[in-house]
Amino acid sequence: MNEKLNVFYEDIKVGELERGEELTLSFQYSDQWLSFTNRFQLSLAMPFQKESFGNKITLSFFENLLPEGEVRKTIANNHKIESPYEFLREFGRDCAGAILLTDKNVSPNLNRTGAEVELQLEKIYKAIKDKQSVAEVISEENPGYLSIAGAQDKFPANYKNGNFYIPKDGSPTTHIVKVPIFRSGVKESIFNEFYCMKLARLVGLEVPEVSILDDGKHPLFIIERYDRIKNKNGTFNRLHQQDFCQAQGVVSEMKYEVKGGPTIKDNYNIVTKNVGIKTRKSATFSFLDWLCFNLLIGNNDSHSKNISLLLFDGKIELAPYYDLLCTEIYPKLTKQFSFQVGGRNDSSRIGKNQLNKLEEELGLKSGTVIERMILMKEKLLENKDILAKELNEKYPRVKIVNRISEFIEKRCKNLCRQGIE
Repeated sequence: MNEKLNVFYEDIKVGELERGEELTLSFQYSDQWLSFTNRFQLSLAMPFQKESFGNKITLSFFENLLPEGEVRKTIANNHKIESPYEFLREFGRDCAGAILLTDKNVSPNLNRTGAEVELQLEKIYKAIKDKQSVAEVISEENPGYLSIAGAQDKFPANYKNGNFYIPKDGSPTTHIVKVPIFRSGVKESIFNEFYCMKLARLVGLEVPEVSILDDGKHPLFIIERYDRIKNKNGTFNRLHQQDFCQAQGVVSEMKYEVKGGPTIKDNYNIVTKNVGIKTRKSATFSFLDWLCFNLLIGNNDSHSKNISLLLFDGKIELAPYYDLLCTEIYPKLTKQFSFQVGGRNDSSRIGKNQLNKLEEELGLKSGTVIERMILMKEKLLENKDILAKELNEKYPRVKIVNRISEFIEKRCKNLCRQGIE
């Protein structure tokens, strides 16, 4: 027997996510949505059409809304969930972006009251101490609010005056909260990401506002959601987004190029062909700067799910950057960059020749990528120690900030030795 979930944008039915008898998924836009003045495609891979999309394309959008890895396994086991469809049925009321999923015939957004339930910090800290999934603990508070994509343990919430709240109706959450990573020898992940995100802003990349809640127990990394917009009356609305895997019809397990996922050229073309004409040039430079920044800070996890398009005022823009941290500082994590750059993915061996090859692949004027790399290198060297000193004074027990700063220094010197000065 076929099953269906209704997909809503605010109060309007976008379409139906259907699971067939053989457990394959399909999605079909509703007639109401196809005639709606302010309609938008769920992804670039899902153009407007009356016919339904098959399993592969449907999965590429909806499965990419879910947590990944151990977090997903833990929640699935505890809730007896077997599939992406069941996960979305249980936790589809506050996804990344603007859509909501429900087995009801009316949108969860229809009866917004502003009612919230406060999350007890002690429950969060206990879960961290016991090495439990915090997302799983949160799911017990209000089951509809959990579908946050990615492999790291995190949860959506409203953050006000040092406290976290989960809406009791269809209201959007305004923040994402990450907890420390305790695997693969990773230490001080919260301060690692905080430093790298702050550094990104200093060198000119657009990133969300970030902060740390640190009361001496377990630090929590708090990110303002860029896929939310505040109204004049203080309420929030959702903004639609699609990550670069969703945009290209790629499921999450293929987010790395080495696993068959998008290449730098694929992602570059997404920007040049879809970002609005007025911001396209600045967006392409921004994309190149993002690439250079990740190479220089040693972020080997900068895959295609960690960059997104945002729909704002009916126009597609590059979303602010997120999930920026130095992974290469941890010995047990991979030394391979997320993408091939001029035929290489060993980031320590990417130099002038590889950047020249990349320029040719992208059809750019000679010297463009190297110029962006040199500018990024100069900005990082100018700002990294100033920021490190500021964070050392605020968090004197933290050691990783200086280690990242030293790593960036070495990476910059290595680039000079490879002809980029």
